[in-house]
Amino acid sequence: MFGLFKKKISAAVEAVSEKIAGGSEKKEAVSEKPQPKEKPTKPVVKKEEPIAKAEEPKAKEAPKAEEPEKKGILAKITGTFTEKTLSDDFLKDVLWDLELALLENNVAQNVSEKIIIDIKESLSGKSVRKKEAQEIISNTLKSNILEVLDLPKIDINAKIREKQGEPLVIALIGFNGAGKTTTSAKLAHYFMKNKHSCVFAAADSFRVAAIEQLEEHALKLGVKIIKHNYGADPAAVIFDACAHAKAKHIDVVIADTAGRVHTDKNLLAELEKIVRVNKPDLKFLVVEAISGNDVVEQARIFDSVGIDGVVLTKWDVDEKGGAALSLCHTLKKPIVFLGTGQGYDDFVEFDAKEVLKSVF
Repeated sequence: MFGLFKKKISAAVEAVSEKIAGGSEKKEAVSEKPQPKEKPTKPVVKKEEPIAKAEEPKAKEAPKAEEPEKKGILAKITGTFTEKTLSDDFLKDVLWDLELALLENNVAQNVSEKIIIDIKESLSGKSVRKKEAQEIISNTLKSNILEVLDLPKIDINAKIREKQGEPLVIALIGFNGAGKTTTSAKLAHYFMKNKHSCVFAAADSFRVAAIEQLEEHALKLGVKIIKHNYGADPAAVIFDACAHAKAKHIDVVIADTAGRVHTDKNLLAELEKIVRVNKPDLKFLVVEAISGNDVVEQARIFDSVGIDGVVLTKWDVDEKGGAALSLCHTLKKPIVFLGTGQGYDDFVEFDAKEVLKSVF
């Protein structure tokens, strides 16, 4: 995962550092040009002139004239790239490679711009070597990514305890085909491993075979499923599942809602009804990590019902990695789980620091 992201970001950081170093070298080369004017150290003396001995004092002074030049050469070797003061205009030009790499990896434009601004502020007015430039750029990238991703976590197990016998209701919402039904099954498996009981609410009463798909997972996992006929009111299905959970002292209700295009106002109005009637404790937006820049618009629209967290599916095949940054920056809500494969155990809690390690 993140293969393309790591490759492009590393290449961009190297290119920017090279340009900064190259700019420094050019600046130093210009600053050394005046020195050759001082090089006429020995006067041209004709052999036949008998007064050559009278010129001896001048010949003795020649080494003194060379000393400043030797010091200049030594300083130039030991202080490579330290004479270049990085201007805002220069940085704006050389940092374009890095900004382009971020944009190509599905990092939202406003996120990319913030990262570039912070790097520019870290370098502006400074004199740096290539290695120092690389360190500053890499450290600024890391701190920005961590700041975006490392949001307060949701402790689901603590929330179950806080309910004091009432079921914790989780509604999974999102785009068509994002993997909500599979995520429902993985969530159930996660809760069962943590000694919590759960029940499915088959609230996708529109997609053909959606109920049967969830029923198959329920059978494999040994989880009860509450369902109505196709075309039924999904808010009513979830309501009945909550009533069943209360009666049977079940810990968690997992509501698998229908996928909806974020531009369809009628489906969004139905989602608002689900939330208004059932008041789910947690609303998780399920998004494919490979969705690209469309995740930003999805996040903004679905957040009309108040998203609490994100589940990113297909994390294992995401080569770009920008969706996670864009979602967290847009929603200011944490990524809770990552889907990393097809199995029930291919489901891990999100850890921003571990993600950072995998990138750098």
